[in-house]
Amino acid sequence: MDTTIPAAASPLTRDLVAGSRRPAVVLAAFPTALYLILPEHARVLPVVTSDALVLPTSVRLAEPGPRDWGVAPGEAVTLGGDLVALPSHGIRIVRSWRPRRVRTGAPQPVAFDWAPLLAEIGRGEGLTPRADDVLCGALLAARALGIARPARVPAERTTSLSASLLVAAHAGYAVSAVVDHVTSVVAGFADSQATREQILAIGHTSGEALLQGIDLVLDAANTPLLERISS
Repeated sequence: MDTTIPAAASPLTRDLVAGSRRPAVVLAAFPTALYLILPEHARVLPVVTSDALVLPTSVRLAEPGPRDWGVAPGEAVTLGGDLVALPSHGIRIVRSWRPRRVRTGAPQPVAFDWAPLLAEIGRGEGLTPRADDVLCGALLAARALGIARPARVPAERTTSLSASLLVAAHAGYAVSAVVDHVTSVVAGFADSQATREQILAIGHTSGEALLQGIDLVLDAANTPLLERISS
């Protein structure tokens, strides 16, 4: 490993590369993103190029893709000492970056029923099942609106990557387009079509599912109190 590439780490996963050397396994490798999983569930380290979708937990490279990471799913790599050690090269953490976070709104007396969404965790195909994306959107919107969220999300019932994103969403973190959209609609801006389209471009179904979760909470918040009581 003669070559190292500089990168920036998110504070949400900084500890995964800052400590002592530890093994990780390649979950998936794409031209613009490498996903590494650790033994602890919900501990996933995305390593992304500058033109990739930047998850709030990502290590970010300054260079664009496509990139040959030199590893395939199931293969082992090493993390630690501020280095992601791949067989052909290393990725050196030289700085940090700050992920976007939804601001917490003033508490609102809206009783949103989380049970149906929590019961669906893990249902759907792919690295992030659809039901989990819906829940992420709902958690972010609820935070922005000041609606009480579940004290705990049973993330152990889904994939490691999806679990890591659920944990992040519960704390208010998401990709920039989602934070912008939630902020916009909660503030009452009528023209949110641009941010909706940006979210729809996320994944095959993830963007649509995120919007569904956001809209569920917005609808609950906008339902007149008398209507909620009568129902």
